Amino acid sequence: MNPRDLAAMTAFAVFAAGPGAAQTVVSTGVVVRGVTVPGAGVPGHKVPGRTCDFDDEVTYPNGRMTGASVQCHAGGNLANTLPGLPGRFNAYCVVEAKTLKGAPRLITAAIPGNDNHCDLSGITPKDATGRFGGAIWK
Repeated sequence: MNPRDLAAMTAFAVFAAGPGAAQTVVSTGVVVRGVTVPGAGVPGHKVPGRTCDFDDEVTYPNGRMTGASVQCHAGGNLANTLPGLPGRFNAYCVVEAKTLKGAPRLITAAIPGNDNHCDLSGITPKDATGRFGGAIWK
C-alpha cells in the first residue's frame, strides 16, 4: 500500500471513531469483568465455583482474543471502576491491571453510558480466565 492510501485510511478511521474516541493504554488500577450467575448472594462475597470466563470471545488464528469487554479506570479501584457495569451482571471478577502487562493489550474504549468500558486483547481466553480468578457478588 502506498503512503497516500495509508494516510487516507488512517484519516478515515480517526474520523469514523468520532470525537472523544481517543483510546489510551491502561496499566494501573483494577480491571473488572462482569458475569451473570443464577441466584443472588451477599455483595462482596465470592460466588462458589464460578469464574468469569472468556470462552465465547472472538480470537485471531493464533488463539488470542481480538477484544473482550471489561471495565477499567487508570489508577482506579472498585469504587470508581464498577460504575457503568451493565445491570445484567450480578457478579464480577477483578484483577490488577499491572498483572496484565506483557502480551495483553488493555485500552480505554468508552461507550455511551459507560466511560469505564475498556477493551482487552492479545491474550488467550484461557489465560484471561485464569488471571481474573473467581467471581464476586455485585
